[in-house]
Amino acid sequence: MSSIRARLAMIVLLVVTGMAWFGQASIRTYEDYDRAQGQIGDVLELRAQVLFLDATSYSPKLAGRLKEKRKELGRDPRANLLSDIIQAYNEKDPKALRRRVLAFVDSERRTLNDALLRQREAERKLKQNAAVTALLPLVGLFMLWLTVRASVFRGIDRLSRRMMDFLVDRYSFQFSEPESNELGQLQRTFNSLAQRVINNMDELKSLDQAKSDFLSITSHELRTPMTSIKGSLSLLTSGVMGRLEPQAEKLLKIAESETDRLIRLINDLLDLAKIEAGKLPLKGDWVNWDEMMHKTAQSLVGLANAAKVRIAVQPRPGLEVYMDRDRMQQILTNLVSNSIKFSPEDGTVSVFASKTRNGEMLVQVQDQGIGIAPEDQELIFQKFRQSSSPESPIVKGTGLGLTIARALVEEHGGTIGVHSEKGKGATFYFTLPKWRDQTGHSPDADDVPAERGRGAA
Repeated sequence: MSSIRARLAMIVLLVVTGMAWFGQASIRTYEDYDRAQGQIGDVLELRAQVLFLDATSYSPKLAGRLKEKRKELGRDPRANLLSDIIQAYNEKDPKALRRRVLAFVDSERRTLNDALLRQREAERKLKQNAAVTALLPLVGLFMLWLTVRASVFRGIDRLSRRMMDFLVDRYSFQFSEPESNELGQLQRTFNSLAQRVINNMDELKSLDQAKSDFLSITSHELRTPMTSIKGSLSLLTSGVMGRLEPQAEKLLKIAESETDRLIRLINDLLDLAKIEAGKLPLKGDWVNWDEMMHKTAQSLVGLANAAKVRIAVQPRPGLEVYMDRDRMQQILTNLVSNSIKFSPEDGTVSVFASKTRNGEMLVQVQDQGIGIAPEDQELIFQKFRQSSSPESPIVKGTGLGLTIARALVEEHGGTIGVHSEKGKGATFYFTLPKWRDQTGHSPDADDVPAERGRGAA
């Protein structure tokens, strides 16, 4: 099959050639029409002059004009009849002149009829050629549309559907043999790219599964000895095994702190492995919001006191949310602890709830820290990605807290994000679709959180 470009060029060439041919034919036909029109005029004029001879006396001037007309006719058979008329006119023979005039008029009538027929035929051909010449571009456009529709639009539509399959993770279509044209070459390239993507996807799935299995097994194996180490270090620092030297006690507390961080990392890795494997079911129930927030804030009092930061929680009496209590507390702990970590001394971390325009509950955690650069606001929700904070190195994070928080919020049917400007603090937010208020009060976005004392909730 020829290329699309060649087919389109062939159609254009045929149309242009047809228009040129019919244009030339129209020119020739118009020349015939013009000759016939001229002959009709000559016949009518000459016939009028000849008939005038029989009605007037002899005129040398008129005889001279007839001789000039005789020369113009050349070898035309009509020239002989006109010569006879001129001879009879010069001889002044009325009878012979009348007889010859009648014969000439009869011959001219036949000539006139023939010229009229040729004129009508030329006129008919002119109209026909004009119609065909005008119709050819329309036919060409129609053929171009059919060719483009069959060869271009349908091919683009098929290729677009297959690309859309890739966007929605459907890779199961069969690769067909593309046509031998430009779109076929494009489809052939796409097929090669798609096959490579499918092969890479299979390989990546295998690697991802192996990674998840490794993390899960390793985390399980590490958690037991780390718990034992943590217990042993706690016993040593508590003085149960005897009083320690200040330098030794300081080193043990550092080791205990680092052990806590390793245990948090192991727990985060286990949670992440469960989330990725789809094995982290939520235990949904209606939970009092204030009670859950009070418990979360109390668990972070020590961290807030160490950072000299206040936690302000907006009270919501009677507000109940359908959620997994433990997982929601994990989400809030991650967000609030991050805000404490990046807040300046004597700063405030505010937690308040409001209602979105579409009726969902909106939870916001606001700090007064250094803010997050626009290019980092999406990256911080990825695995092992976090912003650095040299101004407030209170907590050394694992880089998994926000990743787990996003996964858990999405499991609850909500969305999570952050609003921030560099140097103006950050506001982390997430939505929850199911909530109710036993007091009949609806959370309002204009409510301002009430500030508690430092480290209080």
